[in-house]
Amino acid sequence: MKKENRQAARARRAAEREAAVKKEQMAGIIKWVGAAIVVMILVVALFVALFGKSARTKNQAAEPAETTEVQSSGEKTLDTTDGLEAKDGDLVNIDYIGYLDGEPFAGGDSMGNGADLLLGSHTYIDGFEEGIVGHKVGETFDLNLTFPENYHAADLAGQEVVFTTILNGIYR
Repeated sequence: MKKENRQAARARRAAEREAAVKKEQMAGIIKWVGAAIVVMILVVALFVALFGKSARTKNQAAEPAETTEVQSSGEKTLDTTDGLEAKDGDLVNIDYIGYLDGEPFAGGDSMGNGADLLLGSHTYIDGFEEGIVGHKVGETFDLNLTFPENYHAADLAGQEVVFTTILNGIYR
């Protein structure tokens, strides 16, 4: 009887180990699939931001503006005149650093490269784009936000963070 109990216990432990390995493998697959989806969304958003033409841009009358620095990107020009105000629908260039509990967190930084963002595109977490609207070129400001509970990065899901943001310019 003891021998049968030992064999049953061994079989049970082996089955438990096998189930744990399968669970770990599935978690890894889900993590990679989630990351791939986020990357695809970011690529599509970047493509739309860089190459999409909104009706507002096509129909907008040319406004003479005194600029301190102008960079041309195809049909759009980055206007870095201090004091220009960002509005919903604007394509802007920003730099940002995200802080969790006062410390920068991985992936929450434009690394000084500047990031183009179409305000109103809902590309970033809720409140990020809306928080830029009304700020002026050259201004540095903080966005106090909360990551969604179902955010793909478990260490950030539901966390309150601060993004220190600089509005570098607005494309015209």
